[in-house]
Amino acid sequence: MTMCPEIEKVDRGAIETVSSIPPSPVVLVAVGEEEKDIIAVGMFNIFSFRPPIVGIGVTASRHSYKLLEECQDFSVNIPGKELLKKVLLCGSKSGRNVDKFKECGLTPVKGKRIWSMKVGECILNVECKKLESFEKGDHIWFLGQVVHGDVAIDYDQAKALMYRDGEFWALGESLRAP
Repeated sequence: MTMCPEIEKVDRGAIETVSSIPPSPVVLVAVGEEEKDIIAVGMFNIFSFRPPIVGIGVTASRHSYKLLEECQDFSVNIPGKELLKKVLLCGSKSGRNVDKFKECGLTPVKGKRIWSMKVGECILNVECKKLESFEKGDHIWFLGQVVHGDVAIDYDQAKALMYRDGEFWALGESLRAP
């Protein structure tokens, strides 16, 4: 898999970071430091602005579920639309069998306020301290308080990869339908 260049970013405060998140993003969740994994997640939500809290929905059968249970933090990374193929790979391979950072040609970047890695090529990185997890339906929700964010210098929500009803989108255009 070809490497994408890591994106130059600037620091953002927690509330400014949450305000920068586009509607209905697909996210790459990175969890762990030594044993690390990336999972593509379509179930993402902002739960609160004050304090800034986000949530991700994961099924218990995923390898990342175990890591999310064990770790005290995680990062939510918003990919740009040019990362669609890498997002699909992260969603189709198991971290039990492959190092998805290497397989996808993505750069693990140490968090500034968390132990878990971030994805260097993503246009927005959201560092989260895990608050709680709970089961609703067929997913376990992990809530995290946003403690730091990094955003691409040329950040524009229109560049974000979004997901809804089985389709990937960028603002105004369908990129891949089922």
